[in-house]
Amino acid sequence: MKIILYGAGRRGRICYKFLKSNGHSDMILGFCDKNAREIKMIDDKKVWMPEELSSEQYLYCLTIKDNEEKEKIKNELGVKNCIEFEDLPDLIHIDRVKFNRDFCGIFHRENMDSYFGNAENPKNMEIFWNTDSNFYHMFQKLDISNVVELACGRGRHVEKYMDGANTITLVDILQKNIDFCKDRFNNISKIKYYKNNGYDLKELETDSYTAVFSYDAMVHFEMIDIFTYMKDIYRILKRGGRALLHHSNYHADYKATFSNAPHGRSFMSSECFAYLAYRAGFIILEQNVIDWGVPELDCISLVEKP
Repeated sequence: MKIILYGAGRRGRICYKFLKSNGHSDMILGFCDKNAREIKMIDDKKVWMPEELSSEQYLYCLTIKDNEEKEKIKNELGVKNCIEFEDLPDLIHIDRVKFNRDFCGIFHRENMDSYFGNAENPKNMEIFWNTDSNFYHMFQKLDISNVVELACGRGRHVEKYMDGANTITLVDILQKNIDFCKDRFNNISKIKYYKNNGYDLKELETDSYTAVFSYDAMVHFEMIDIFTYMKDIYRILKRGGRALLHHSNYHADYKATFSNAPHGRSFMSSECFAYLAYRAGFIILEQNVIDWGVPELDCISLVEKP
């Protein structure tokens, strides 16, 4: 099968890097982009102008995100000759959950510096730590004496709660983030580090922690992974321990993936999350649906191990 990636910009290059890292670069013949004369080559793959290719000879995989632009391209090339990037798992026989999880990971690795530079902007930090925010008020309801921060990134939140904690365990799927945090907090003995697999906390001790929290990360997690996490969070918390989790409330499209949903949100709702938490053993103390660029896109949930 001859596949052309339509779109050779930043997003298209990340899509190709993702496929290459998973051993699927051979199925990609090249790229198609209106700026092909300037780009010409990406790695060993040629970039063609749209008019240089016959739409009937290839299958076009659309890597661009704008829905109006995608519909326009489909009309030009013919719908039968186009697939969405998130439909590739069916062609290359990759589990859809793993596909989305891994793509989210490589996208963050490729954009790490710009993402965290923006995230640590004081204005963006105020979203979480301003005394008027829901995040701040719900965080005050945690006993953070022995706290786990899930998906810690580069540790931008740590200084906001460090003084109130006796022990902090920072967890992240990316070794680069863990290494950054080790350098950032190298003189602080009460901080521990754990690179996990992206869906459980199997190396953390049972009935040992007073709180778990996660900000601006679980919004991208697959619902299946969230349930796995919830069962493990229940296991590691002490009785009466609480978890404060910022997750997606996007339920307009069950096919939502990191590559096609608003702000990369996963398919989830406040009700679905409450169901998963309850099935894992928790009681639900509080949920607040919030705006995040899109009205009611996210939710903050506080749960307790009874």
